[in-house]
Parts: sequence; structure tokens; C-alpha cells
Amino acid sequence: MDAGGTSTRAALADDERILGRAKNGSIKLMRVSAAEAERICARLLDEVAKSSGVPVTSVASACVGTAGNTVSTVTGWIWKTLGSAVTAAIWECAAMSRSRWTQRSRARPVVLVMAGTGSNTLGRTSKGELITVGGWVRCWPDEGSGHWIGLRALRAAIREHDEQGSSKLLTALVAQWKLDTLEQVVEIAHSIPPPDFAALTRTVVEAAAKGDRLAQSVLLAGGRALGEDASLALRKVLALEPAAPRRVAFTGSVHRKHRGGAVTR
Repeated sequence: MDAGGTSTRAALADDERILGRAKNGSIKLMRVSAAEAERICARLLDEVAKSSGVPVTSVASACVGTAGNTVSTVTGWIWKTLGSAVTAAIWECAAMSRSRWTQRSRARPVVLVMAGTGSNTLGRTSKGELITVGGWVRCWPDEGSGHWIGLRALRAAIREHDEQGSSKLLTALVAQWKLDTLEQVVEIAHSIPPPDFAALTRTVVEAAAKGDRLAQSVLLAGGRALGEDASLALRKVLALEPAAPRRVAFTGSVHRKHRGGAVTR
């Protein structure tokens, strides 16, 4: 199970092939209530069981990849909620980065930069030694992530509005949220739970493609931050294995869905 900030994906497999897949909303407690997360989790397990034809009670082992796996509240909820539904003999609650790295192990890149709703960078030596850079969830910067891009763009656009009396980027962001006034934007931005700032990335990328310099500067800053994380991860890998090849790979919705070259290049 891959529990991201926007969606949760699950796959059920035997030793040879994937038997079924399912996708539903986010179960991250930093984004949704525990009650909503439990409902989504129940639907997800039901969907993956139907698509595979295998009841989840027959699962022999399970792994959950999620951000915040070092936080006891997160791991405790996962053990409590999924443990009662999936009677697996082996459980692992792994970092999102480690889970996704395993999915892409055939490519064996030395450094993997992930930028979705959040961001994280992982490095690995040929011996399997792992190092991480970033990924400390959104209370810390999470530079280059969708959440970071959306929130930074909104802040920059409001600043531009204060300085110049108007902002094309702010107008575009307000339109995406289907609002009419800046006051409404401020109210939504401070709501609990918070809005999906990562969803604003699409508008920022579109504005940048049309030549909006403010949007371009936000994406450039995000790309530079991700590049610095990749460079740091690579230096750490080379410190452990000086002869390691200098390869870097990118993944995540910022790269896949939003013309990620605008950020990752």
C-alpha cells in the first residue's frame, strides 16, 4: 500500500504477478480525519480484494509505504486500523521513499528524487545502504513538492498584488479555487483541514508556460531545491561508495503530471 498525500494505492500479488490493484483517497492523518481515513482504507481493501479475487484475510504479508512513518501517531493508527483487517504474518510500515524505491529497483538509480504532494530524496549504494534527504513533511519546507509549489506561488502572488495592485498569477490561482476575492482566498488558505495546495501546481505550471515570470521563478526555486537535495544525497552515497555511478532518477506527480521538466530540469 502506497499512502500519498493525494491518493492511496494498493496492490495484491503472489510470488509471480500482481493479482489486483485499487486506488482511493489519501489516508494521511495530516490531511484527513481518522474517521475519514478509516472509511477510505476500508473501501480500498474491499476494492483490491474484488479486483484480485482474493480476500484480504488471506494476505500472508503486507507493507505500507507512507510519509511520517517515524511518527508514532501515524504508525500506531496504521497498525490499529489495517492490522484488524489484514491478518498478515509479516508487517512492515516503511517510509514512502523506501517503498517506492523497491518498486523501481530494477533501474537501480543511485539517487531517486521524489516530488509529489510532498518531496523526498533517497540514495542507495550497491550494498543496499540507504540515506535520505528531506521528506520531513510539510511543517518543514518539503521544497519542490506540489504542496510547496502551490503555497509558495500563492504567497508570491499575494505579495505581487500588494506591490503592484494586481497579479495575473493570483487571478489564475483564485480562478482555480472558484473564488471571487482575496479575502476568500485568505479564509480558505487558513481553513482546517487545510486546502489542497498541491492542486495549484497545475495552474502554476500553465502560467509559467505562458511566460509568467513569477510562476517561472517559483518553479525554478523548486527545481533548484530538488537539485540541491539530489546533490547532497549523491555526495552521501559517494562517501560510502566512491566508485558508485552518478545516476539520478525522478518520480512523483510533479514530474509525471505537471510537465515536470519545468521543475526538475
